[in-house]
Amino acid sequence: MYRKIFKAPHQLAESISGFCHDRWGVPGFDQVSQELSSWFKTPLGKALLKEEKEALDDALQNQFGYFLLHMGVTNCQSMTEASRISHRFSLHPQESKETGPAALADFDQLPLPNGSVDTVLLHHALEFSQNPHQVLRESSRVLIPSGNLIIVVFNPWSIWGWFGRLVRLFSKKVLWRHQYLSQTRLMDWLRLLEMEPVSVYRGFFRPPIAQESVIEHLYWMERWCKKLRLSRGGFYILVARKDQIPMTLIRPRWQKEKPIKAVVVTRTPSSGVPLRKGEESHRSEHEKS
Repeated sequence: MYRKIFKAPHQLAESISGFCHDRWGVPGFDQVSQELSSWFKTPLGKALLKEEKEALDDALQNQFGYFLLHMGVTNCQSMTEASRISHRFSLHPQESKETGPAALADFDQLPLPNGSVDTVLLHHALEFSQNPHQVLRESSRVLIPSGNLIIVVFNPWSIWGWFGRLVRLFSKKVLWRHQYLSQTRLMDWLRLLEMEPVSVYRGFFRPPIAQESVIEHLYWMERWCKKLRLSRGGFYILVARKDQIPMTLIRPRWQKEKPIKAVVVTRTPSSGVPLRKGEESHRSEHEKS
């Protein structure tokens, strides 16, 4: 009887936690990828991608190297077209019909060796992950020293962010069920991984309205907010550099000393004069003869 009474609060807390996660928590990546792929084809999704691509083009112009890795909620290769890096490929947890080099992989465990990629692009893969710390650690692991990490996330302190918080209470759409990562919080995480923020890009200052005519009519907000360099855009792009200095182990060259040849001497019982080993054998043969 008493055991059931003591167990009841724990079971109630677990049931409430499970209900809150199912209702407002971040869903699985399969569901996220499927729903966002179709949402990006809507007028609002296209307008957001257009602004993000313009900002990414500026960020990718300064990236050099041999390999660029793209990880996003959708396997859209067009986000990295402005890059000067020729070898560009994508990793995604689901199969996609997009053309270009791509492979299936789990973002929490990337199938790549340490220090093998020059630039990593996370396109909304961080805030829609159930374990964003692990995604950041894996991205930092595969980067070479002085490599660059480009992160595209929604800005929680914007019109888009406040609208998303309000809609999240009543809607079950995957678009609003994500991690709310502020720029300050993300920069703290990066510094723990020995990564230094380099630059920040912002965009989409319009409210998230679905009507295409209203989106085009409010484009004046984009022009004025960019001129004034306001920080309340619907998304921001953070570029960070891996400040890990490569170290090469220098092994000391030890000189092999030549061993000293020792001279063995013996003492004869008759004369008491020490003789060398060769002379002793010669004398014994002479005495026998």
